[in-house]
Amino acid sequence: MFFYVFSLFRTLPSLEELENPNPELASLVYSSDGKLLHKYFLKNRTYVPLSSISAYVPQALIATEDLAFYDHWGFDVRRFVLVIGENLLKGRERWHGASTITQQLAKNLYLTQERTITRKIKEFFTSVELERTYTKDEILALYLNTVYFGSGAYGVEAAAWTYFNKPASSLTLPESAMLVGILKSPRAYDPSRNPENSVNRRNLILALMTKAGFISENELNSARKSKLVLDYTPVTNHGKAPYFTEYIRQTLKPISRQHDINVYSDGLNIYTTLDSRMQRYAQEAVKDHVAWIQKRFDKSWKWPEKLKDQIIRETPRYRELLKNGSSAEQALSELQNDTKWLEKLLHDKTRVQIAFVALDPSNGNIKAWVGGSEFSPDKYEYQFDHVWQAKRQPGSTFKPFLYTAAIDKGIPANHRILNQPLAIKTGNEVWIAKNSDHSSGGLTTLRHALSKSLNQVTVRLMHEFLSPSEVIGYAKKMGIRSKLDPNMSISLGTSEITPLELASAFGTFANNGVWVEPTSIARIEDKFNHTVTEYKPITRTAIDSTTNYVMVSMLQDVVKRGTGVAIPYRYGLNIEAAGKTGTGQNLKDAWYVGFTPQITAAVWAGFDDERINFTSMSYGQGARAALPIWANFMKKCLADSSLGMENRYFHMPETVIAVPVSRSSNRPAELFTDDVYVEYFTPRGFKKYQSGLLKSAEEEAAAQIDSGVATPSQPLPVREPSEFSSFEDDD
Repeated sequence: MFFYVFSLFRTLPSLEELENPNPELASLVYSSDGKLLHKYFLKNRTYVPLSSISAYVPQALIATEDLAFYDHWGFDVRRFVLVIGENLLKGRERWHGASTITQQLAKNLYLTQERTITRKIKEFFTSVELERTYTKDEILALYLNTVYFGSGAYGVEAAAWTYFNKPASSLTLPESAMLVGILKSPRAYDPSRNPENSVNRRNLILALMTKAGFISENELNSARKSKLVLDYTPVTNHGKAPYFTEYIRQTLKPISRQHDINVYSDGLNIYTTLDSRMQRYAQEAVKDHVAWIQKRFDKSWKWPEKLKDQIIRETPRYRELLKNGSSAEQALSELQNDTKWLEKLLHDKTRVQIAFVALDPSNGNIKAWVGGSEFSPDKYEYQFDHVWQAKRQPGSTFKPFLYTAAIDKGIPANHRILNQPLAIKTGNEVWIAKNSDHSSGGLTTLRHALSKSLNQVTVRLMHEFLSPSEVIGYAKKMGIRSKLDPNMSISLGTSEITPLELASAFGTFANNGVWVEPTSIARIEDKFNHTVTEYKPITRTAIDSTTNYVMVSMLQDVVKRGTGVAIPYRYGLNIEAAGKTGTGQNLKDAWYVGFTPQITAAVWAGFDDERINFTSMSYGQGARAALPIWANFMKKCLADSSLGMENRYFHMPETVIAVPVSRSSNRPAELFTDDVYVEYFTPRGFKKYQSGLLKSAEEEAAAQIDSGVATPSQPLPVREPSEFSSFEDDD
């Protein structure tokens, strides 16, 4: 007996273990506006103090499990004797226990669930030590935070969110009684599966609470009449921003190793940069428009038989048939004839996918993130995320990097280049870029070419003034990290990049030429609310602020009178905004990246399988497939006064030179005429414009003398650059 007792005591939890219980806790992911986005856990448990639990919960627990809780010392002798006597008198094969709340806590925290004498003895001694270590309220709090409530919810806080989508502090009397009722049998009394059983158990507990004096008869009658109203959110739910929280989970992997933390059991509080309101608006904008695109695609798409057969051959089922001895022809024929299977395969292949990411350009904080077209919490299952995992050709949305390099090099925005095809020999082949509508024209300004997305002018600009490596250099400085091929076709966006990179790079334009690294996590705290790590984004000056403003003004023209003109006219967004549309080769990808001084957002639309493409420019170009999502997102954000978004002007540096210029002649002109607009120059660009004016003035005068219109002593009047050079000082 001595050795038995001695060995028993050696297996009891130590004083240190008793004083520092370490139940597995879920890590919580919060939005910047304080909303719970998601949980990472092995056991869905969140610790809260007793003061953060509705008073009805411990009352219901005591009335049901341990009426003498505040009177005993961990073991209720009177209750134990009565229950043992009842078991003997009724001859029960499976004896009812008389465990107190403290004994149940001891079992849950430190012991096993086995039904043996040894375990009961351990439970007795451990509960006595718990009573010596903790106050009664602390024991209640520990119990309510560790017990299992079914549906994957450990602890009352997790249970409150699982069944009622609210914190434990907000639980009503009937809700509290219902949760305590689940403890007897989490499966039998689960209100989501067995509502009738759950309500009956709830009403029994309400009666026990009345008998114990916790509630009045009136409260009992009112609570009994209340209907079962659940807002059931099981552990399989992936939260309010599933693509984003999965990205956060991936981001946390190196941080977990660095700080020796376990995101699944250490109860971390992860505060992200995402705004739940903007996330909701992004998802609504995507959901509404992707249905519009899908409808038009489905009406016009015809499966090429060759492609259909190729896709069948790529399936695991086809390979399995070959492995089992079928010939290639037999396997293909069998699967072609399985209509139901084939329809699902082809249906899944032709689902339009979307990527949307919005960030604050001033600090890089990611505010909204949609990585695909399936983002409902109950449907999402760790799918491919198009925001940061999908690399696609950006098409014309890459052109601003080329134009930035040109402006920074001193080429004015109103410099004219011939809008005609240019044949470029690359090896044994000749490459000729054409405009999307196959049109051509005469001399065209860079400003007009960018606003109308003219490929021919863009390629000629690259050919005459820039090298591919120069353009790549600017793209890299502004935030593009993917490998870019140094060839002439890069001018039209043929190298693949991600939407996140593109949003980050365009954020440089919105932030006065300063690039800020995209940030998803603001800080991480441990379960004691101590800061584990805090994030400060990396920043760098990517382009000169004067160059940047000229580019912003050119990208504003895209919205005012170019390919993005639907923003003010169709969607009624008369705000300071800029952006660029893009359409990939063969209509595989549709893009729009837009920005204001407060927000930058990139949108991509396309398909997972790049062999599938949109069938018409009428719905598949950037201005129709991607731009509306940006516009509708912005409308919703601007309408929400709580976001504090307003119409602000882009910052204009003092070094920018503003000159009224005639669109028709490209020469300085008087203000307030229909033909005149304000052109913006860098100092270098202005000097080049001046030299071009002098040269053209001399050529014009010489031509007039030759034609007899004027003589050398009486040339036609020409407005010299000195007449408008004062604009540099004024602006």
